Amino acid sequence: MKNGVLIVTIVAALAMVIMLVGGYPAPETAQAKGILQIMVTDAPPEEEVTSIMVTVESVEVHKAAAEQEEEQSDTNSTNEEAGWLPLGILAGNETFDLLQIQGIEEVLAVTELEPGKYTQIRMTISNVQVKLGDGNLTDVILPSGKLKFVRPFDIVENQTTALLFDFDAEKSVNVAGSGQIMFKPVVKLSTTTPQMIEPGTKHVKISTPSLPNGALNVSYNATLTADGGAAPYIWSIDKGTLPAGLDLDSGTGIISGVPTAGGDFTFTAKVSDNSTPIKSDSQRYTITIADNEGLVISTVDLADGVEGIAYNFTVVALGGTPPYTWSIAKGNLPDGLAIDTASGVISGIPTKKGNYNFTLQVSDNSTTVSTATERLSIRIAQD
Repeated sequence: MKNGVLIVTIVAALAMVIMLVGGYPAPETAQAKGILQIMVTDAPPEEEVTSIMVTVESVEVHKAAAEQEEEQSDTNSTNEEAGWLPLGILAGNETFDLLQIQGIEEVLAVTELEPGKYTQIRMTISNVQVKLGDGNLTDVILPSGKLKFVRPFDIVENQTTALLFDFDAEKSVNVAGSGQIMFKPVVKLSTTTPQMIEPGTKHVKISTPSLPNGALNVSYNATLTADGGAAPYIWSIDKGTLPAGLDLDSGTGIISGVPTAGGDFTFTAKVSDNSTPIKSDSQRYTITIADNEGLVISTVDLADGVEGIAYNFTVVALGGTPPYTWSIAKGNLPDGLAIDTASGVISGIPTKKGNYNFTLQVSDNSTTVSTATERLSIRIAQD
């Protein structure tokens, strides 16, 4: 965000100075005046934007009008099939994090179309969530999620044409001083000429959103996963360090071992594929290791649910003195769900779709009760 500063200074005593320099006495009734300085600036957001989750509802293309009329006259068809044609969005690719695909061309949709000239493209964005710092994903204001481009392109038999929606994340997100967040998509569209390539090819991408927390001297095991690109993958730590006592298997992506030091450990994991040239992806993680007397919630991610379908997930704690007591310290679980205070099982039948953010709390059974909290979220989709 560019900072602009405008300063306007009004010096009300200018006339008085001129009179003094010229030898004329100042009027006895004149009163000294102050200076008014007006300043304007554009302050940056207090917290860094760390995630922008965008959900695309649909993508459509429009065939050239002349070719529509020609096809209709040849087949004596009506106008029912003319105009906008929907593209099939790949299952699981409807929602993506803009900050995780920077420099990566993620495949959104692959559709077979009749050869010919097409003139327009439009995309509908149904939902955007933004995370500030280490906070939770929050639904933001979306003034308009409809994007339309007039950009001619050709579809040629047995060849692939690619359309690339290049989002500018920095310009699209506006964080007000009050904390209100607005998303106004700034997108550049580019096209390629038809060519002989395999459609649907995806770059390698890390698919593990987060890693569980651990405890000192308690065995730890978690697996990093990726998809796309060409297997086998090679894993490494690009920045930072793993908790002392843990190692990353470069071939399997498994992080394992017995932590020997407590604290918060932040690092960046990197995966490289076997393609030519090699493609790679990286993601930042934080693992908290509780010390001998500490208590920590190991669970850092909860499964999504579906409205009207039974939900069941067990949260886990480490350290402290069992048995544990679970509760919701802030916010609310999705409507229809509840947590068992003794077992940590979150279950029920969700009755309303939406994104639910809350703070989970666990207390142990020590003489001086220890507590731990973790900010979590559950997304309930419509059936």
